[in-house]
Amino acid sequence: MIGGHVMPLAAKGPKLFTCPRCRKAYLGHDPLPDCPSCGYDYRVKAGFRWDVLVYLLSVLGLISYLLVSSSYRTLITAPLSGPSSTTAPAAPVTGDEKLPGSRHAPFVYPSEPAANR
Repeated sequence: MIGGHVMPLAAKGPKLFTCPRCRKAYLGHDPLPDCPSCGYDYRVKAGFRWDVLVYLLSVLGLISYLLVSSSYRTLITAPLSGPSSTTAPAAPVTGDEKLPGSRHAPFVYPSEPAANR
């Protein structure tokens, strides 16, 4: 430091860059994006494309959602038919559905007499 001022470093001279394809050399301060002789683009390629991965996953999710929903729609709207020759015989269809919770049973707490021990 001279008198409280920092002296800037001298500017660096031009460097010699070589094209990896045609091996011609050129002078410059920064490498050019393409070779002045053959036009070869030798910039460093970009990294992994996360946006393309997200796009593909969203398309795959949409297609799988549509496939699953359409398969449930065909199960719901398909008429119940008798047993066919290709499938196993189905259980007889009655008017009463046997769903979980449809049976009215009293709730007993505790369910076991020795549950407090």
